[in-house]
Amino acid sequence: MFLVSTVKFDLQEDLEELQARIYLDTKKKLSKKDILELTFRIGAKNYEQMIQEIQREKNSLNDLIIESILDSAVDFGEGTEKLSSQINKITYNLES
Repeated sequence: MFLVSTVKFDLQEDLEELQARIYLDTKKKLSKKDILELTFRIGAKNYEQMIQEIQREKNSLNDLIIESILDSAVDFGEGTEKLSSQINKITYNLES
């Protein structure tokens, strides 16, 4: 018995581009379903790499946040020279 489900997939254009690239490189026409199944098999074999990528995305700051932080920077004056390295230690979870 097969269960058929539908998943909303926002990367249709990327999938079609991948399908075309695969064809150009291999001269084999794979269906989108075949490509997605292959992707899942590769992902399952490289599970740790997937987890690392997910954690990296979750912890990374996007460009808008970085720009906002830099735009709000203020010179706190004399005596705050070490503040930058202290902020880096906190931001990047570095050991003292």
